[in-house]
Amino acid sequence: MSRYYSLIVVLFLLVGCATKEVVVTKETTKKVFEEEDNLILQALNYQQNGDYVNARKIYHTLYEQSQKKVYLTEDAGLAFILDDPDARELIMQGIRKYPDEKNFNRLLVGQFVKEKRYEDAEKEILKLIAYDKSVQHLSIAGNLYLQMKAYDFALKYFESAYKQEQNEDLMLNIVELLYRFLGRKDDAVAYLETYANMEGCGNHTCYKLIEIYGRDRNVQGLIATYKKLYKEQQTEEIAKKIVELMMYIKDVKGATTFLEKAQINQDILLQIYATQKKFTEAYNLAERLYTESKNLDYLGKMAIYEYELNKAKLSPEVIQSISQKFNEVTSLLKDSVYLNYYGYLLIDHNIDIPKGIALVQEALKLEPNSPYFLDSLAWGYYKQGQCDEAYNIMKYFGDNVMEEEVAVHIEAIKKCLKEKQAQ
Repeated sequence: MSRYYSLIVVLFLLVGCATKEVVVTKETTKKVFEEEDNLILQALNYQQNGDYVNARKIYHTLYEQSQKKVYLTEDAGLAFILDDPDARELIMQGIRKYPDEKNFNRLLVGQFVKEKRYEDAEKEILKLIAYDKSVQHLSIAGNLYLQMKAYDFALKYFESAYKQEQNEDLMLNIVELLYRFLGRKDDAVAYLETYANMEGCGNHTCYKLIEIYGRDRNVQGLIATYKKLYKEQQTEEIAKKIVELMMYIKDVKGATTFLEKAQINQDILLQIYATQKKFTEAYNLAERLYTESKNLDYLGKMAIYEYELNKAKLSPEVIQSISQKFNEVTSLLKDSVYLNYYGYLLIDHNIDIPKGIALVQEALKLEPNSPYFLDSLAWGYYKQGQCDEAYNIMKYFGDNVMEEEVAVHIEAIKKCLKEKQAQ
């Protein structure tokens, strides 16, 4: 469905809501008959509850008894909205009796449109514009020409209105005309970008840009627009979109900088740090998150990052620190990654090989086909001198070994097997 208001809706908004001002107009402050004030309140109450039929009846009575222009305006306006057969006569009565009250002329434009008398509607709105080039009149003309499919004329009047008032709805009407009907996509985008830069995202502007950039697969445009939205709304959903798009174009640095500033989606930032082997940053962030939440998952990550930071030169103190963390985590949290990491640490550094094997076997119960866990188990058997068992596991890797550490393990196990067979 188009986002355009129909001309009928525009007239409803511009004319039909005028009744809300009835009680404050100068004309109505002078009471003509005893029940006038009570009837006004009743009419307003009906109107606020959407009961236009009963509201109109009261305005009709008010006009008949007081002959005040404002009541005829409301009567005609509600008759128009309700498609009442009396609408045309009430509008014409108002034009004849109150030629300076342009609400009746605006209603007549709408009435002509309802009757599909577009040329008559055009003549009437052009007369109004000659009298007063207001945003209201120019907008009605724009919507009329839109319904007549005279898109260049519609654009002309919407742009004239927009020069007077930088209204988001007017701007979006211009954008729709340019983009959908006139094939001027770049001009449409320019309107949207200018409005977003000067006025902000509004209710619809940035979403319209996202729609257009999405169709064009313009990722940079999407990122820039989502950033504008995030500046105003700062929701996790928008932040996630920004990071996803940045990672899609492999802008890891941009994603990292954004997440560091935004202080949101810290788990994604943690993952990026780890992927980029920034283990100091990863450890510090995991430590902060663990301090804040006491979530054991962060403690387990701290142990991994501490190991990766120091694996080239693991001192007894560091090994003890890592082991303490893993021991706390694996005693309460049955996570295959932490079980395997801790088990491999105990095996590879000859700390407690039987316990290490038991931990890896627990991890394999959770993920039986993990090549990393199988490698850890084979390495544990190798460390115990069980080369046959180790080789039976590793032979399924074949020659397609990508990890250098796994290749080293296979070679060591093969050598052990040959030495054993040579005895």
